[in-house]
Amino acid sequence: MSTSDRQPAALFHVKWVGKIALLVALVSGAGLLAAITWATDATGSNYGAIVMSNSLTQQKLGPVMWVFGLLSVTVAALTTWLISLYSSHRIAGPLFRFAQNIKAILADPFARPLAIRATDALQQEWREFETAQTRLREHYGALRDALEDCRKVAPGEAAQLTLARLQEVEHRGQV
Repeated sequence: MSTSDRQPAALFHVKWVGKIALLVALVSGAGLLAAITWATDATGSNYGAIVMSNSLTQQKLGPVMWVFGLLSVTVAALTTWLISLYSSHRIAGPLFRFAQNIKAILADPFARPLAIRATDALQQEWREFETAQTRLREHYGALRDALEDCRKVAPGEAAQLTLARLQEVEHRGQV
């Protein structure tokens, strides 16, 4: 996969993370504004007056800021964890599928590989793997057919035919 093919997917993830970060910042700002509003007293004093008097601010604003700060960090951490989990599954899933396909092919060269999801990363690598596995299956099939043809021929002719047929199959496998 060329870098130009990978850039839109990477750019999509960056935009997604940016939108979530902006949303968390807006929620944090709104929460901070709500905390400041809550910290004002019932007489309608504004925030500046409360800061000047310092008594109500020391009683309410400190704990409120701590709680809201911890809540904001928790939301940001949870969001980051979910994005990381989603992104890692788009890489780990195909790698797991590749490993399972290789095990299946080692057990049976004619086994069909299990495809990866269309939304997964490593699409180009998957196409290359599928092409290689198809060529390997064709090569094994040609070798099997050549061996079967050699078994059908008389013993004297078999050595000459076997060598020629196997050389032909081997040449096709190298191309």
